Amino acid sequence: MEIGRGWWLVDFLFSSMENENDRKFISMLYRQYYPVMKKHAYIMTKDADIAEDSVQETMIRLIPKVSLLRSLNDHKRTSYIVYTLKHVCVDYIRKKTQRGLTAAADERLNQIPDFRPAMEEVFVKYEEIRSLEQALFHLSERDRNLLYYKYTLELKDQEIAELLQIPAQHVRQYVARAKRRALNILSRRNEG
Repeated sequence: MEIGRGWWLVDFLFSSMENENDRKFISMLYRQYYPVMKKHAYIMTKDADIAEDSVQETMIRLIPKVSLLRSLNDHKRTSYIVYTLKHVCVDYIRKKTQRGLTAAADERLNQIPDFRPAMEEVFVKYEEIRSLEQALFHLSERDRNLLYYKYTLELKDQEIAELLQIPAQHVRQYVARAKRRALNILSRRNEG
C-alpha cells in the first residue's frame, strides 16, 4: 500500500501522543484511509503536492479527535475523515486566493462539488444503507471486510490481499462471491 512521502512527519506527530492505543489507532487510520484521502484531495486541488500536504494536515487535525473517531462506525468515520479533508482543501484554496497567488484557485474553489444531497435522497439513501447494513451483518467478517475494502475504501486487489493475508490472484473471485452472498441476503429480505 502506498504511504505518502510525508509519513515521517505524521509518524513524528503520532509519537508525541501519550496514549499508546491512541497512537496505534491514529496510525492505523492513516494507513487505512491514505489512498482515499489522497484521491479526494487531488480531485479538489488538482495538484499532487498540495493533495499530499492536505492529507498530512487532515491527519494533524484528526489527532485531537481520536476519541470521537473511535466512537463512530466505519461509514461515519469515513465520512468524517473525508469532510475534514474537504475543509482542509477549501481552507488551502481560500488562503491561496487571499494571498493573490492565483486567480485559478478561486475557480477551483467554485468547482468543488457540494456533497449535500436533497432531503429525499438522504431518506432513500438512509433506507438503502439500513437494508445493506442488516444484510452485511449476516455475512462473515471476511466477506464484510472484502466488500468494505473494495467498494468503500477503493483499495486495489494487492492491498486487500495484504490486509486480509490472502493470495492477490484470488481477491476478485472472493469479492465476487461476497457480493453474490450479500445480494442473496438482500433478495431474501426483500421477498420476505
